[in-house]
Amino acid sequence: MALNLHHLLWRWGWADDPALRGEKVAIYPGLVICEDCDLVHARQALALGEVARCTRCNAVLGRGQRLGPQGQLALSLTALMVFLMGNLSNIVTLDLGGMHVESTLPEAIAQTWSTGQQAVAVLAGATAVAFPLAVILLRLWVLVPLTLGRRSAAFLPAMRALHWVTRWSMVEVFLLGTLVAIVRSAGLASVVPGVGIFSVAVLTLLLTALHAAGLHGLWQHADECAA
Repeated sequence: MALNLHHLLWRWGWADDPALRGEKVAIYPGLVICEDCDLVHARQALALGEVARCTRCNAVLGRGQRLGPQGQLALSLTALMVFLMGNLSNIVTLDLGGMHVESTLPEAIAQTWSTGQQAVAVLAGATAVAFPLAVILLRLWVLVPLTLGRRSAAFLPAMRALHWVTRWSMVEVFLLGTLVAIVRSAGLASVVPGVGIFSVAVLTLLLTALHAAGLHGLWQHADECAA
């Protein structure tokens, strides 16, 4: 069972080749591979605000960041608290013809499912709830040990999973769609934005800041801790 799970994770790129289990894998912390064209570059220390780009396709390889592991940990903890507020508080309050309706994000997803729009409900739940939560938890899993001067257990699979789920975290798309729905409903009913929608807006800013910080700095700090 464990071997099958490891093989599945290897297929997704979250684990090493099962044929190499038990063998020592070579690590090259001084190299950076472009995610767009796979060109290999020598890693260089970046000054604050400096941007490193691929010499072949001009893709961004890394940015000089002011935030270290401690700063990113603070942002991640704040993002977790804001995420909980966004899911436990009302997104909007509607008053239409004497009917008073309040709804949180999980309730809105459940109502979408009950109306027969299962695909929309699954997509909204994944991109607005599951993937953002996974991004936050994976960052905490990696950052907490780094702030203590050591690498976390399963650091490599966690970083691979973090790289993958970050692509699918689309809180900003949900926020934009909700704002459009509020504006369009304003002429039909009394719509009052709730704490939840403001929490989602703050969460979007926090996740954007974490994404801008990148992952190269975390790899470098992990290599220093391992050394």
